[in-house]
Amino acid sequence: MRPAWLTTHRLVLGVILLASAGLRLAFFLAFREADLSKVPLLDAETYHEWAVNLVSGNPGWNETYWMGPLYPHWLALVYYVFGISMHAAQALQLMLTLLNVWLVYVFARRLLETSGLREVASAGSLLATALYAGYAAPVFYAGFLLMATVSTTTFLLAAWQAVRATEKPTTRNWVVLGLLTGLAGLARGNVLLLLFTLPVLLWRRPETRGRRLRLAALFAAGVLALVAPVTVRNMIVARDFVLLTSNAGINLLIGQQASGMGIFKPVIGDPEAEHDPSMEMSLEWEQGRDVKGSEVSRTLARRAWETFRDDFEHMPAHYARKVWRFWSGYELPQIAAYDHWHQRFWSLRVMPVPYLLFTAVGLAGFLVMPVRARWIVGVMVGTYFLSLLPFFPTSRYRQPIAPLMAVSTAVWLLAVVGSRARWPRPLARPRLLRLLGVTALLVLVLLPRWTSLDPGEVLWQVKMHEASRAGRLGKLRETLAHGREAEAARPGIAETPFRLALYMEDAGALPEAEISLRRAVARSPRNRLLVYKLGRNLEKQERYDEALAAFAAARKMAPEWAYPWLRTGLLLQRLGGPVEALPYMEEAHRLSPGNQRIRVNLGALLAENGRLDDARRVLTELVRDYPVYVHGWFNLALVELQAGDREAARRAVETVAAMRHLTRQEKARVARLRDVIGPR
Repeated sequence: MRPAWLTTHRLVLGVILLASAGLRLAFFLAFREADLSKVPLLDAETYHEWAVNLVSGNPGWNETYWMGPLYPHWLALVYYVFGISMHAAQALQLMLTLLNVWLVYVFARRLLETSGLREVASAGSLLATALYAGYAAPVFYAGFLLMATVSTTTFLLAAWQAVRATEKPTTRNWVVLGLLTGLAGLARGNVLLLLFTLPVLLWRRPETRGRRLRLAALFAAGVLALVAPVTVRNMIVARDFVLLTSNAGINLLIGQQASGMGIFKPVIGDPEAEHDPSMEMSLEWEQGRDVKGSEVSRTLARRAWETFRDDFEHMPAHYARKVWRFWSGYELPQIAAYDHWHQRFWSLRVMPVPYLLFTAVGLAGFLVMPVRARWIVGVMVGTYFLSLLPFFPTSRYRQPIAPLMAVSTAVWLLAVVGSRARWPRPLARPRLLRLLGVTALLVLVLLPRWTSLDPGEVLWQVKMHEASRAGRLGKLRETLAHGREAEAARPGIAETPFRLALYMEDAGALPEAEISLRRAVARSPRNRLLVYKLGRNLEKQERYDEALAAFAAARKMAPEWAYPWLRTGLLLQRLGGPVEALPYMEEAHRLSPGNQRIRVNLGALLAENGRLDDARRVLTELVRDYPVYVHGWFNLALVELQAGDREAARRAVETVAAMRHLTRQEKARVARLRDVIGPR
């Protein structure tokens, strides 16, 4: 017959899991009706497009992995099984968060039992599970195509295996720990710092030095066994040696921007006309050639170091702010503002546990945690924290450590209550008072209000994202309504009507977008990008004279900026004036000689003006510098054909045909050019 306590224990666990499942179902049913769930933005959009390409059979030819590959491949698997369905991915991620609740229970129970707290392991594991189940942020982020959920699961699995590997330091346990750590690293590369810190746990075991070194080596082999296929893939697909991803440089550079006050801040201060989040395009134009992912990362990492060195007097305060923001109870918004949306879904509102409880109380919990448990949780949490410190904190990046901090919080609660009850090491009154004092100080220091952003700024960001989603869905009325709310949150700034205009263009409302652009120009008449974008809008509306006037105004504001020269040349060429267009295109090339788009259009325009030798020279140099730039090869083939050299034209076309994973349109163009060139 089962003991009564065991029956009660399982009943409580079942209630926690059942309630968690019900709340997740309620959230999913409400969330899937909102535009929030239908249009991925920023990182979520990148993951979505990446997964769609993988499903179509494109592994990302010529490109190294830029972000952790585990999540997009998991997403691609979901798309392959269920079709291109974001709702299927969201539902499965919510199921993963339920699994994470159970994993907290499994991890906490084993950790407490093997750390000398067997008497309270049952209560402690249930308490930690209930605390984590009551934290709404994991549920919220599971609704987005972001890696937070998957990275939390892999990190929890690695932590659970770390408990087993230190309890029984067998070859199998340490190899499995390496494999799980490598898996977590495929989700977030910063986790790979555990490769160097987890073996520290072996030095607390009564093992011989040789055995410790052997187990550490097996652990490292397990990690590298998961990482190596990614490295090999980068070498085969991109012909570039990148261990995992090539985004470390840009993230390091962002993390050294002291003016960002410890949060994300774009490193391209002067906005360009094209989106360039990785800065690969900018570096290619600087150097005038194709730049591999490893070069991008190294160059930007060097610039990050130079920024750190040159601004060294501000770095102590900057890093202190980042530490403060990481541990603060404030859920720092980026892509999605958790605090805002938490109030909009009742299923999230009924989850009452704040992150402040995990940080303030959880950090204090290390003071009363048994030594073995403190080392395991401390190494996992401390390593993760230090691995993010050079970069920048946001609330979703902290998600993997939340389950472990829930366990530490539960230990604190048991210790305080156990001083009068069943805690095996009752706290003496002086120690208890010190613990309560430290906790109170941490609560005070980490209160969300100290690090929270301006509510108006957060609301503006939320409403602009909502306007963007509505625009992509073709909902013009909703786009305008969200834009008005954003305007009310931060009245009078030019960025609101500017971004709103872009979203209205997404909805196909060009005249309305023009009105909004003119409002933005009126607010910031010296902003070159606003005037240039107004010209692009007028060009799309086929109001060419007005567009040319806008480009002329942009050139006058910033004569060193290549884009308005480029657009003027292209528009004049379209209007049948290749002779008039050529000086503008040549000036654009002089201002930005590395820009492949300018170079390919200059070559075409030179050919149209009858300067075939100059066109051949420009395009030959272009494909030499950018050997996988398809449009350069196509234009070179046309110039060679126009010059009467069919064999050279054929070589250019066959070079394109040999490239991996051309689009359908590019394959069709190859076929047309082959027909025009004819047989040998």
